[in-house]
Amino acid sequence: MKIMILGLGKSGTTALLYKVAAGLPGCQAFSGGRPGKYVGDYENAVYKHTYEARKGKDFDLYREHLAQERYDRKIWISRDPRDAAVSRMLYRWHRGYAGHRKQFLSHLELVRMKEQNPPSIPFIEICRHAGHEGWPVSAAAVIEEERVRYAEMVDFVGSLGRDWFLFTYEDMVAGNFAALNEYLGFGIGADLDIPESTGKAKVVRKKATGDWRHWFTRDDIDSLKPVYLPYMKLTGYDCEDWTISPQPVIEPEFSSGYMQRLTERVTADNVHWLKDGAARLLRKVAF
Repeated sequence: MKIMILGLGKSGTTALLYKVAAGLPGCQAFSGGRPGKYVGDYENAVYKHTYEARKGKDFDLYREHLAQERYDRKIWISRDPRDAAVSRMLYRWHRGYAGHRKQFLSHLELVRMKEQNPPSIPFIEICRHAGHEGWPVSAAAVIEEERVRYAEMVDFVGSLGRDWFLFTYEDMVAGNFAALNEYLGFGIGADLDIPESTGKAKVVRKKATGDWRHWFTRDDIDSLKPVYLPYMKLTGYDCEDWTISPQPVIEPEFSSGYMQRLTERVTADNVHWLKDGAARLLRKVAF
């Protein structure tokens, strides 16, 4: 069986990949890369991809790939766009901050200020310092980036045929796999977490839902509600519930601490890479 999983980054695609692969004997699990990069003659294989227009992996690329490559099962995984936005903002520096230290520190300081007094800083204000194309960008630019992202997702997801299964991050967290198992024709490894050996288990954050209620202010809702509503309606989210927490709590462990751990992981990985490279060079010299 050949299975494709597709979704926005930070929507649970990696976790779902390993859960699905665990349900098939001898199944190969492939994560990322250009679509088709790892396609091969395997008895069972699951291929996970994410929509990242900034990296050239837009929906036109996936449409072209799907027109040429056949999959036995295809899954789109969605996540509440409000939670996805928070997770993506905190994940910004997962590749480190080389050449962007001042921006990273500015971003980190705003997150720390938000932890101390959540209502004091709008979420969009923090996002102004988390961009990839200069900083701080305008609030209008933050909103427009989200508008474009979700307009394209509405267009793509709305065009998916009946051979696709729409799954949600929220169902995964809640352990609601019955409908997915029925679609796949087998039971997935529901209790399996991302294997430590992949190196990706270190970037798992909270595995929870509704975190946005602690991060968003009324100003954020006024700006982002019109942007997110079409996608929320299409994928079955409650479009009426925009209640923020009356006593918001933002834990440093899952916020500023998480940001710092991501950058420390990159530094540690680079040190290991340099050590391995030096060892290989010494072996060559020895011969």
